[in-house]
Amino acid sequence: MTLLLFALGRLLSAIPVLIGVTIVVFLSVQLVPGDIALSILGRMATQEQLAALREEMGLNQPVAVQYIRWFGALLQGDIGTSLAQQMPVATILLPKIGNSLILMAGSLIMVLGVGLLLAVISAPRFRSLTDRAVVALTLILASLPVFWLGIVLLYFLGFKWKLFPISGMYNVVKPGGLPDLLHHLILPAAVTAASSIAIVARVTRSRMLDVLAQPYILAARARGLRRGQIVLRHAVRNTLPTFASIGGLQIGGLFGGVVFTEIIFNWPGVGLQLYDAILARDVPMIQGCVLVVAAVFVLGNLISDIAVFSLDPRKDQL
Repeated sequence: MTLLLFALGRLLSAIPVLIGVTIVVFLSVQLVPGDIALSILGRMATQEQLAALREEMGLNQPVAVQYIRWFGALLQGDIGTSLAQQMPVATILLPKIGNSLILMAGSLIMVLGVGLLLAVISAPRFRSLTDRAVVALTLILASLPVFWLGIVLLYFLGFKWKLFPISGMYNVVKPGGLPDLLHHLILPAAVTAASSIAIVARVTRSRMLDVLAQPYILAARARGLRRGQIVLRHAVRNTLPTFASIGGLQIGGLFGGVVFTEIIFNWPGVGLQLYDAILARDVPMIQGCVLVVAAVFVLGNLISDIAVFSLDPRKDQL
């Protein structure tokens, strides 16, 4: 089976998942207690005004009919109109998605680089002091809540020692282009990546320990190959499918995790927009934000499957 056919098959199988995601997203917002029309117009609105707004928004129709209308508009690229800003949701979200992808990409680079490095340092030195230190570090990283870690790093590295900016993507007074963006990116990306680094490092370390116990590794040692050669040429290479799988699965988790990070660091992305929409009870915007996060989860799983297949040495036999 070629990589193209495999990717096409996975893409087709993702379509029903995406349709299911739209159903869950729509129902999760529609079934929340409360009157949307009342929250928009306020308690001073008359019954006639409330009825007119429900008629205009289609809220007086059955939920199934509302979903079909919403899904039909969604297929045409129309997510709805923001109740708070009176602008198309897609127009507002498009630049926000790009900003969140920048933050997610920075976090993913940290996750893959640091996670693999910790596994390579730890696994060949099983049960040594170095290995125990790495295991302890990953346990700590996995246990730290994102919002708590963000506030702590923001206080010490932003307010107290002033090593990093504390808000936004660029310097508002004097934007500095790419270097300025990277300077603003480091702290929120590190906070977002912390727990995922622990996951990738632990899973990759476990798989590498299994690889290092294989007979061909013992034979390589018997031939006098140095530990570094064995790890880089054999252990890392045979661990890559597992590493790609667990790393790819972090894409959706990182994109969802930026919701907390963007609020803490005032990063102008989907997460901050979702927070503002919840406060304003902006239902179309909430649906749009949640739909984007869910779609990235599905896309992350698709990328993970394709990466694992491309790195699997057995793919030519399938």
